[in-house]
Amino acid sequence: MRSDVSRLAVPIMLSVTADSMLSLVSLVSVSKLSTADIAAVGLASYLFFIVNAVAAVFAGGVMVTAAQALGAGRRDLAEGIAGESLSLSVIFALFLASSSRLWLKGYLYAASQGNPDVIEGGYAYSSMRLLSLPALMANAVLSALYRSANRPWPTAASSLTSAAVGAAAVPLLTLGFGGFNGLGAGGAGLASALASYAGLAAYAAWPPPLRLKLKPPKKLAFKVVLVGLPMASERIVASLAQNIYVNAVARGGTAALAAHNIGLTIEGLVIQPSFAVSMAALIKTGQDVGSGDLNRADHLVKDSVKVGAAWMGLAAAVLVAVSPFAGWLFTKDERVASLTTVYLILAATSEVGLGVSQAFFGAIRGMGSVWLPFVISSITVVFLRALPAQILSASYGAVGAWATQNTDMYGRAILAFLAWRLLGTRKLAKKVI
Repeated sequence: MRSDVSRLAVPIMLSVTADSMLSLVSLVSVSKLSTADIAAVGLASYLFFIVNAVAAVFAGGVMVTAAQALGAGRRDLAEGIAGESLSLSVIFALFLASSSRLWLKGYLYAASQGNPDVIEGGYAYSSMRLLSLPALMANAVLSALYRSANRPWPTAASSLTSAAVGAAAVPLLTLGFGGFNGLGAGGAGLASALASYAGLAAYAAWPPPLRLKLKPPKKLAFKVVLVGLPMASERIVASLAQNIYVNAVARGGTAALAAHNIGLTIEGLVIQPSFAVSMAALIKTGQDVGSGDLNRADHLVKDSVKVGAAWMGLAAAVLVAVSPFAGWLFTKDERVASLTTVYLILAATSEVGLGVSQAFFGAIRGMGSVWLPFVISSITVVFLRALPAQILSASYGAVGAWATQNTDMYGRAILAFLAWRLLGTRKLAKKVI
């Protein structure tokens, strides 16, 4: 069964890694613009964090409900889930994009404290990127559907297509080429939108795993939202706690903040296996709960944890190996590069905990206990990371704050393990559809 998890997780890992690479290309391209444009795009990223949290409602909800439905042999139910969710997600995307003229400038004004240069750049970027929302939401549903039906490779191809188009379009439209001067921040937003539609179009090369037909949102769409809501809520709580955590890092000064951002970018490229294993565990346990085979689900939890620990152990080794020189790729400041090395080593020591906790979380969500991972992660990110970071940074600066990555990751791994051992698969298993 471990091979089942690995076989499903490999294409998922390619998909999420491709998405991260596109973000990196955008960061590098925008970094060559003015300081105001960099700040504007960074500010807009908070808006799209919320948008992605909404997309997670549909992606997570469809994965859990469709996996259980397919495990039970109810293809008709899975088709209804996909059809209603696709309609609701696109309706929401169209509403948000079309109404942006009413609220976008107000949001940017409030977030930038009225900085006119940041507002101008943020509006140019955001108004273009918001055009991608229908594709973004549709892709969230389609990727969840394909994966739940054990067809992850079309989704990987979609993400790779999007990344390839973005890698070419983002620098071209942002910075220009030849006689074309580029569109600045607005070009980066437009290129990101084009990349999203290219990824969506890639699905045309493969027939859908089920009959796909838009249906009016009714009971099934409402169920998907309810099941997916804890996953989006988890992201929002983590974001709020992250602000407290970064505030603690800031006590180390500008060099520490720069090192933190560089280290976070590098770490983001190697932690994707944990999320891939989590999704694979979710789908497989969801199918087992749907079919009523709880013994198999129980064994699958153990194998998922082994895969998560092994893969993230390898990721940790990669971070340690690149830590002495990775910072120099982004900065010429010796102090920043040195602090980046420290960040990457401390991050590396936490990765096995991340892999184990994500494997447990995915399996528990697939069983239908979708609120439990949210509760555990909310407790640990606040009480084992954000608040301890504030305390430790007073004496040890950014290094003290970074050390709390370990208390957070291993804390949630221990709590998830205890929940699984004390409650057991039979109590955690809940048919949500």
